[in-house]
Amino acid sequence: MFFPENFPPNLTEDLKNFLLLAQEKWQKNKSPKNIKTVFRAVLKENKFLFKNIPPIWWLRFILLRWEKNFSPEFIKATKSLIKTKVRSYSGILPVAVFTKPVGCPFHCLYCPETKTLPKSYLKDEPALMRALRENFDPYSQTRNRLISLALSGHNANKVEIIIKGGTFSFYSQKYRQKFVKEVFDAANSDILKIIKTGKENFSKSKSLIEAQKLNEKAKTRIVGINIETRPDFITPQEIEFLRKLGVTHVELGVQILDDDILKKINRQQMVSQVIQATFLLKESGFKITYHLMPNLPFSSPEKDLKTFKKVFTSSFSPDHLKIYPTVIPKESKLKKLIENKVYRPYSLKKLISLLVKVKTEIIPPWVRISRLARDVSEKSILAPKIPSNLREIVLGEIKKLGKKCQCIRCREIKDKPWKGTPKLRIFNYSASEGKEYFLEFIDNNHHCLGFLRLRIPAYILNPKIKPLFSVLKDAALIRELHIYGPATPLAQKDLLFTQHRNLGKKLIAKAEKITKKLKIKKIAVISGVGVREYYRKLGYKLQQTYMVKNLK
Repeated sequence: MFFPENFPPNLTEDLKNFLLLAQEKWQKNKSPKNIKTVFRAVLKENKFLFKNIPPIWWLRFILLRWEKNFSPEFIKATKSLIKTKVRSYSGILPVAVFTKPVGCPFHCLYCPETKTLPKSYLKDEPALMRALRENFDPYSQTRNRLISLALSGHNANKVEIIIKGGTFSFYSQKYRQKFVKEVFDAANSDILKIIKTGKENFSKSKSLIEAQKLNEKAKTRIVGINIETRPDFITPQEIEFLRKLGVTHVELGVQILDDDILKKINRQQMVSQVIQATFLLKESGFKITYHLMPNLPFSSPEKDLKTFKKVFTSSFSPDHLKIYPTVIPKESKLKKLIENKVYRPYSLKKLISLLVKVKTEIIPPWVRISRLARDVSEKSILAPKIPSNLREIVLGEIKKLGKKCQCIRCREIKDKPWKGTPKLRIFNYSASEGKEYFLEFIDNNHHCLGFLRLRIPAYILNPKIKPLFSVLKDAALIRELHIYGPATPLAQKDLLFTQHRNLGKKLIAKAEKITKKLKIKKIAVISGVGVREYYRKLGYKLQQTYMVKNLK
C-alpha cells in the first residue's frame, strides 16, 4: 500500500476518526471559516495520538484516500485551508528535479565541491534535500513532488520541469535520455489515482518518444523543460539533442561579462562563447536565462553594473535573469582568498544599492528576474550573510525612492483580478543578429497578464546564415508564450482571472499577423510536449520537434 513520503501510517485511524468527528461538528454550522475552530474543539474534546492539529496535507490525504466517508462540502471546506505557497501564480507549477552527482571537470573558485552532491549545490537547498531522499531517482522525485503539490491543494495539469544539478550537458546522452524519459513516465502516471487507491498502476514507456506522445494528452502535461549548462557546451549537436529531449528553456552560467575576471576565477569560458551560445539558442527558438554573479572576486560594484548594462546590448539580451550574489560556501576555495585578503565581499548595503540600480535603471520590461539570491541556509556559508528576503528588502528600497522595477516578475498579475480591458503593447529590439518582438497584454494597472516572444531569426534577415534545422527554413519563431494568473485546470476558466480567457490565442494571432506583414511564409513554435495539442487546435503541425504552421 502506497503512502506519501513523510506521512505516518501509524496515525491513519486516529486521523480518520479526527476528521469524521470534525465533519459531524462542522455540519451544524457549514462555514469554511470555522474549520480550524472545529478542529481545535475536536482535539480538545477527544484523545488522539497527536496533541496539535495535524499538518493539513495529512488531512487532505485522508480525505482523498477515504473519500466515500466524507461529504463533498466538507472536503471542499477543508481544501480551502491547505494551499501552500508555491510559484504557481504564473499559471504553471514548477517541479524541480536533480541529476545525480558527477565529477565536473571545472573548478571555479566560488563553487562548493562535495562528492556526494551535484556540483555547485549545497545540501540544505530545499529541492536538493528532496532529491537526496529519493537518491536522485528521476521518477521518484517527479512523482513524489507531484503528489506533494496535489496534497497541498494545487492543480498539477500543467507543470514545468526544472532539471538542476549543474552542467546538464556534461552528463552522457544515454543518462540524460533515460532521466528525461522517467520524468515523463512519472508525469504520465495518474497522481490522484495513486493517492486514492494506494496502487501505483505504473508501467514504463518503451522509449522517450512513446513517453512524450502519451504526455500530449496526460492529466499532468509537461509544458516545458528547463536545464542549466555552460555557454561553452552549447553546440549545434547539443541543441539537436536538447530538442529531442523536449527542452525548451536553457539557463546559461554567464556569471560576469569580463574575460579577465572569468580567467582569474578559473571559470574557463570566454565572453565570446556566451555570445555564440546565445545566438545558437535563439536561432533555435529557446528561451534563455542568464545566471549572473555580482560580488565575485576581482570585481567591484562598478564592474558588476557594467556587466548588467552590457547584458542588454544586442549581442546578449537574455529573456530571464537569475541573480546569484556570490557567497562563500564552507566547501569552496574562496575562504583562502578572504584569509589572504585578496577578496573582500561587498557589504549588504553595497549589494542592495547595486541591485536597486539594476532593477530601476537597467532592466527592460521584456525581461523577468526570476531570482535575486540563492535559497540556501546561512549555516552553509561563511560570508556574506544574505537575508532570505533580499528581494523584499530591495523592493522596499525601490519604493522608498519612489521608483519602480519594470521586470515581468514585478508586474505579473499573480492572483489578482485584472482591472479594465486588457491592452496589447508591443516592443521590438535587435538581439543576436535577429529581431525580437515582445507582445504583452496589460491591464489598467500595468500588470502583465501574459506575453509572447516572436523572433525574426538571423537566417531570415541574412541569406548567408542557415538555420540549424531544415524545418525552420523561412520560419519566424515563437520562443515563449505565457499567460499569468493562478494555475487553472485544463478546459476551465475563472472570469476573474487570466487563465483560459483566449489571451494566448490573441497573442498568437497577432504574432501571425506581424509575420505575414513581414512576408515570412511560416511560424515555428518551440512548444513543450504537453502544449502540442493546444497548438494543433490552432492549425499547427508537429515537424522535427517544432509545431509549425504555414501562413497563407
